[in-house]
Amino acid sequence: MHSSYPGGASVSAGASVTILKALFDESYVIPNPVVPDPQDPTKLIPYEGPPLTVGGELNKLATNIGLGRDSAGIHWRTDAAASLALGEAIAIGILKDEKLTFREKFEGFTFTKFDETKVTI
Repeated sequence: MHSSYPGGASVSAGASVTILKALFDESYVIPNPVVPDPQDPTKLIPYEGPPLTVGGELNKLATNIGLGRDSAGIHWRTDAAASLALGEAIAIGILKDEKLTFREKFEGFTFTKFDETKVTI
């Protein structure tokens, strides 16, 4: 017997990515990204497409962790989506608690949630 919700990997990914987005500039554009060459996967070629940002790549990473478990038949897509939100909520609680421990004046953590809502803690 295995419960489907919550997906532990997705909860962990949601929490980890949320904290990383709070600590780093998620709007930073990744310079000179590369992708595998379709003709020869042992070589890399310049990426051509919309700009890749730290926040966008972190969101993709968290989503892919959940989707990988879905593809394996361990969870459903709805489990992954709800588990990412659960991990995000846990991380927000941790960040709120952490902010209270700072001795210096601190403007707060600002980041974009998975639902595209901007928040400052």
